Amino acid sequence: MHALPNPSRHAPTRVQPAVPDAYAAMGWIEEFTELARLAIEEEDDELLRRSYEDELLRRAVHLRAAGLFDVMDIRHPALRAMLDDAR
Repeated sequence: MHALPNPSRHAPTRVQPAVPDAYAAMGWIEEFTELARLAIEEEDDELLRRSYEDELLRRAVHLRAAGLFDVMDIRHPALRAMLDDAR
């Protein structure tokens, strides 16, 4: 008869992040990219474009704190300048 392994003798298992948190993070990035696209493409309505930019900058604060811009470059020159100015 073989003894069952004692779980306390094994190294602790790595805790996996909860799936809803991963989906929430992806949602923030998707919303950010959609707002960026809308802000860049809006040429007719200045108030609408500014509302997109304001919301984009609100989200950028959190995404910057999470380190997203440390691993991702913004290629659009106007969007990059807007985010740099908001620091």
